[in-house]
Amino acid sequence: ERKARARTARLRRSLDQANRRTKNQVKYTLGAAMVALAESGKGDQMVAGFRRWLDRYLSREQDRDLLRDTPFSLEPPEADHGRQ
Repeated sequence: ERKARARTARLRRSLDQANRRTKNQVKYTLGAAMVALAESGKGDQMVAGFRRWLDRYLSREQDRDLLRDTPFSLEPPEADHGRQ
């Protein structure tokens, strides 16, 4: 029984790891597609909408800094960003 539980625990860890890997691949693929679209100049309207969304929802300065030299660069947030 102990061996079976240990095997089950290993299988669960392995499955969790595979799920995380898949999730990260999806994020990377979608991000790469969005960057490619922005760099192509063909999706200006979509990129502008995404940039507005990012401006509204990114509150951490380090997240905004990461976008500085990309097509998704944002202006510094206002002093009351995210507050109402």
